[in-house]
Amino acid sequence: MARRLRTLPEPVVRTARLELVRPDRRHLDELVELLDDRSVARWTLHVPHPYRRSDALAYYARWRAGYRAGTSLPLQIVRREDGRLVGGTGLHYLSAEHRCAEVGYWIGAPYRGHGYAGEALRALTAVAFRRLALARLEGRVFPGNDASTAVLLGAGFRLEGRIRSAIVKNGRRRDDLVYGRLRGDPAPPVPAAEGRGTGAGPSGAPRK
Repeated sequence: MARRLRTLPEPVVRTARLELVRPDRRHLDELVELLDDRSVARWTLHVPHPYRRSDALAYYARWRAGYRAGTSLPLQIVRREDGRLVGGTGLHYLSAEHRCAEVGYWIGAPYRGHGYAGEALRALTAVAFRRLALARLEGRVFPGNDASTAVLLGAGFRLEGRIRSAIVKNGRRRDDLVYGRLRGDPAPPVPAAEGRGTGAGPSGAPRK
């Protein structure tokens, strides 16, 4: 798996409206501004609040280490029309042995409501199965995160179960909802706003 990740070209993913690219410090200030938001921290497992520049720099260091090890593929979601950072996505806990990974995604508050998370996740899922030859993807969300649940369902994931008291967040235990999609599952319909994109070149924290 590590070999395949290191050979991914740039841009990593291009859709009708978005580019999913490896994290770049050119977007550092935008990253801090978007993640310094309680609504992001509320539904993610690893994003702190307040979110500071030092947190962003630590994130860049972690993604490089995970990418080199072949255990993660973090990506930033950039809007093609103006080059603005709108969010993040990626594959986490990549396993070459089991050919599986966990998906994660988040969208900054100013850019919500446009279908960017679903567009990014559908593209990432297609590449995970077609180019990385993964057999299974998982998405995990906290109960009550209806927006994230809708994104997973729209990308062809199915609810597989509820793990009780599985996660500790802010000092309290919380349940975890597990959604899964297999390589052989039918692909969901593509919304008209996304079209067919301009190419599927190969293709936070989780829980968003």
